[in-house]
Amino acid sequence: MNYIELVNNFWTVRRIRPMTSYEADFYFYLLKECNSRNWTNPFELPSRNVELELGISRKTICDLRNKLQQKGLISFKEGNKRANGAFYQILYVSDGNKNGNESGNVNGNINGNVNGNPLYKHKHKQKPMGENNSGELFPPEPPPKKKLLKTKVEFIPPTVEEVKEHFRGKLPDWELQADIFYNHFSGLGWKTATGAKVERWDSRANLWIIEKKQQGNGKTETQGQNGRDADKAAKARNLIAEYAAIEQGCDVVGHQAEIPDL
Repeated sequence: MNYIELVNNFWTVRRIRPMTSYEADFYFYLLKECNSRNWTNPFELPSRNVELELGISRKTICDLRNKLQQKGLISFKEGNKRANGAFYQILYVSDGNKNGNESGNVNGNINGNVNGNPLYKHKHKQKPMGENNSGELFPPEPPPKKKLLKTKVEFIPPTVEEVKEHFRGKLPDWELQADIFYNHFSGLGWKTATGAKVERWDSRANLWIIEKKQQGNGKTETQGQNGRDADKAAKARNLIAEYAAIEQGCDVVGHQAEIPDL
């Protein structure tokens, strides 16, 4: 019987006779105490120690150990409150349905009646403690897998020739705009107006080109509107001149038609 066998035995019993988390906590605490005493079984354990470590009352301790004894996992004998603590013995029940009562004493004599059919047969023998088995109740978890960090691409400022090649043919004054763009960001240390580092200069150049195209379209519309307004004004002036000429022509004809008095 070793630590792992006792743990497996606990889960076998728990499948048959469900128990609370408090019962399980108390049982594994007793296993720990027995292990710390080099598996001296039975062993003495003052209830005061249990109260301090598990944070439970004396009444709860009595209730829990009675339930564990009823399930056949332990036996105990109440100690002398003044001299000795309670004595506990860890019991091992083979795989099977447990029917009957187990009773024992501190001298290790266990009398009981265990009847039933095996729940299952082990296909593999349990490895003894020390052979690829730490014997710990909760073996350490494997170290977490390291996440692959993405390599950050270092920004390399472009040359003025690269900028011009990117601007080529995309604007009417693409060469001038390429120079302005290069001088603007080069003077800022390839940072934006807010101080953020430029990670991709070609994306910034595309935004620059789009903005200039929109500005150009706005100017064209304004110039077209101004031209249309100028045409309307010229036509109005021509009409006024024509009306003036007609009026003047009527006056001349009128004067010519008049017959002077003799």
